[in-house]
Amino acid sequence: MKLFKRWWFWLIVVVILAVAAFFLVPREVELVYVTETVEVSDLIQTVDANGEVVSIDEVELSFDLSGTIESVLAAVGDVVEVGDVLLQLDTTELSADVSAAYQAVQVALSNLDQQRAGSTDEAIEVASLAADAAGVTKTMADVDVLDATELLTLTQVRYNADSDYAGAVAQTALDNYNQTVSSNALSLADAYDDLLSAAWAGVVEARAGLGQADEVLGVNNGVFNDAYETVLSAQNTGVLETARSAFGTAENALIDAEGVILSAGYAASSGTIVSAAEAVEDALDAVSRLLLYTDQVVQGTVTSGSFTASELSALIDTVDAARRAVQIDQAALQNAFQVVSGALIDADAALEDAANALSEAQANLDAKESLEAYSVATAEQALVDAEATADLRSIEFTKAQASLSEVEAAPRSVDLASFEAEVERTRAAYAAAQARLEKATISSPIVGSVTEVAVQEGEQVVGSETVVTVQTTEEQFEIVADISESDIAKVEEGDAVIMTFDAFGSGVELEGYIAEMDPAEKLIEGVVYYEVTVYLADPAEAIALRPGMSTDIVVTTDDRSGVVTVPQRAVKTDADGTYVNVLVDGESARRSVTTGLRGDLGRLEISEGLQEGDEVIIREIES
Repeated sequence: MKLFKRWWFWLIVVVILAVAAFFLVPREVELVYVTETVEVSDLIQTVDANGEVVSIDEVELSFDLSGTIESVLAAVGDVVEVGDVLLQLDTTELSADVSAAYQAVQVALSNLDQQRAGSTDEAIEVASLAADAAGVTKTMADVDVLDATELLTLTQVRYNADSDYAGAVAQTALDNYNQTVSSNALSLADAYDDLLSAAWAGVVEARAGLGQADEVLGVNNGVFNDAYETVLSAQNTGVLETARSAFGTAENALIDAEGVILSAGYAASSGTIVSAAEAVEDALDAVSRLLLYTDQVVQGTVTSGSFTASELSALIDTVDAARRAVQIDQAALQNAFQVVSGALIDADAALEDAANALSEAQANLDAKESLEAYSVATAEQALVDAEATADLRSIEFTKAQASLSEVEAAPRSVDLASFEAEVERTRAAYAAAQARLEKATISSPIVGSVTEVAVQEGEQVVGSETVVTVQTTEEQFEIVADISESDIAKVEEGDAVIMTFDAFGSGVELEGYIAEMDPAEKLIEGVVYYEVTVYLADPAEAIALRPGMSTDIVVTTDDRSGVVTVPQRAVKTDADGTYVNVLVDGESARRSVTTGLRGDLGRLEISEGLQEGDEVIIREIES
């Protein structure tokens, strides 16, 4: 009876009653369930990637392992199809290795099963009752830990959502900024290209105008004006000398402009293009003045016995036409300069707006992340405190469980570890032996003609040494694509591939398969990728392909037909295993399940635990 006089005894009784009341007293909470009816459907798992069309000239084939040639099934000159077997190694030892590895797996499994035998139910129950008694003192602390855990989860979800949204806004602002930079570069490039084109046209027209003036003035070529040289500018002799002086100035300016513009291609810097255009502008101005003086010279020319009035009129028209052509190119060049100036102003304004938006979005993201970090840290500290209390209350419970473990005959996980490891080791050895056996055969990956067979039956060969070469007899292609490290583990040689090409649109699809996988990593913008080679299933479909074409590939890595699938978010996991909640008579019921393939569109295969027609709960909403 002394027990009833202990204060701590009554404290424990009160706490137990409070906990029982908390869980047993019903609370008025109405739940609304969002469900999905289970159906049997097909499930597919795919991996997407981008690639490029590469032309195949010839393929040099080799074994991945050394051995003795058992069969040579192709000769030089043979025409082979995709998949035709060309060479075969002696597989006697390899087949024996596979058989031995299989037997080793069976032995390891048998040994593991023997070790998994457990103790009697009676002995386990006695020790379990003692552990249950010790567990009563731990209940209160566990409830506190659960509450603190739920609070932490709610805090993380609440503030993480805000941070994610702010992050999405910041990413959008960054994308807009990068797009603005790209658009500005394209606009300016177009404007400078147009300026360079106008400058080139101006050089050509300036050279034509200079030539027309020379035909009249006879500075460099005195043949064309023989008919009227004696009467040239007879009414205004002073302007003739002015025109000839202007000719020299215009010719020098044009030579300078031609030298500068010849060094300025369309890939030149903007400064080089502007300098060239300015030189052309100076040359056009000089030629325009020259043609003005030349027109005055012609206006001052009189007719003679060898130079009629109609010929004079025609000469005047020719000079006027040349001057108008030069003036048109002057105007076009000025307009190109204005377009460049406007493009620069627009680019600066657009970039400033995008930068401001990015700065504002980043500041908002920083603020949200800081708030999230503070709130989560507070909730984590509360959980740490609750767990510390629970740890103290768990000491006695741990001792009771230790006693239970002592009477349990079932081996500990550490006792099974070596046997399980042996099973995994033998399975790996079995898979490796099967892989070596498969590598003892060389098949043609393309349609072609055998141009070289470097071995004979009975000959020893070394791995990676070229033993047969197949030359394409028609234009054939392969697709080289990069697959990210997060997806490469799903892909295997031989996986089916569907390809579409930017050049033909998404309506045209070709079929293929994974032929090679490069084990070396490949860094693209700091992300690890692995290169794979895709062969066309039917090389005849490659008639319209061209090297360098961009390709989108979809690799089918796995599929299931007629299986039960549910949304991945409906499947949950806890200490008791994997399960879903199903709706039974309007109430939620736990259903243990076994999962299978994780497919596209967020679907997950359920191999055990559900059947067609079950109502799976996707979400619970309190109202």
